[in-house]
Amino acid sequence: MKRFYAGLCCALVVIMGTTGWARARIIDRVVAQVNERVITLSALKREAKVLKLEHPERFRIINLDDPRTLRFVLDQMISTILIEEELKKMGREVTDKEVNAAIESVKKRNKMSYKQFEAFLKQKGLSIEAYREALKQRIERMRFFNITIKSHIMISDDEVKAYYEKHKDEFGKEERVRIAQIFVPISKDLTPSQRLERQNIIMRIEGELFKGKDFQSLLKKYQSNALIRVSEDLGWFKRKDLMKPIADVAFKLKKGAVSDVIETKSGFHIIKVLDIKKSQGKRFEDVKAEIQRLLFKRESEKRLDQWLKNAKKQANIQIML
Repeated sequence: MKRFYAGLCCALVVIMGTTGWARARIIDRVVAQVNERVITLSALKREAKVLKLEHPERFRIINLDDPRTLRFVLDQMISTILIEEELKKMGREVTDKEVNAAIESVKKRNKMSYKQFEAFLKQKGLSIEAYREALKQRIERMRFFNITIKSHIMISDDEVKAYYEKHKDEFGKEERVRIAQIFVPISKDLTPSQRLERQNIIMRIEGELFKGKDFQSLLKKYQSNALIRVSEDLGWFKRKDLMKPIADVAFKLKKGAVSDVIETKSGFHIIKVLDIKKSQGKRFEDVKAEIQRLLFKRESEKRLDQWLKNAKKQANIQIML
């Protein structure tokens, strides 16, 4: 009988025909090699199913035939193999006993017997063995993170304070402005001469303000002009509610101040700040722990990404996806 050897590019299954070994068809193939380890297409798709199981919101609609999805999952698997190899060098591999304990914890948390858990996984297209391997990899990633990344990060009080001062708006400190406006709209279909006409209108109004005309009197003067839109009170706005060119000006003006001409994609604006409100926001002491967690998360992700980047450079990685 002929012997068939599995190559790097594909794994073969031989089907028996009525006249003997008749034909072979490809049921799996290798999509990547990481040092001495290989990743098959079936393993890649199995990992995608595990991701969908563990993160249903993020991977709710996951297309296993989409090359972008498979490439993302492949990158995760490559990272996991590199982490596994590093833990092996440290002598800190995850044992079967630890994986068994983790599975028991999952079953207990979900109040499932072994058969119920097995049936649940089967419904998701996974076997117990496949889930065990995936769970082992997650434990490995966490262990590696704790040993190599987490234990080496310190976030100082000065860093936390600096972040608070720079991002006060994110912690409830809020400024709002109430504005009036003279607006000359423009559109893409205007001819150059029509656009120039509208620009001249707003410049003329700006000139009147410069000469001392009262903003309110100009609102009344131009309220019947078809090319001009005037608003005595547009209401209250947060910075995020306004177009950036307008917000950048409005939140710098003092109460009662009138702007120069502001140009946006919509047209030409002159605004007056009718009122300003500022809320105090949360105290530093109230959000210090929250900021520490945020900065720690950012720094840990940065360091993990850097470690993986360096590890991938040093590894022998071949991708055949």
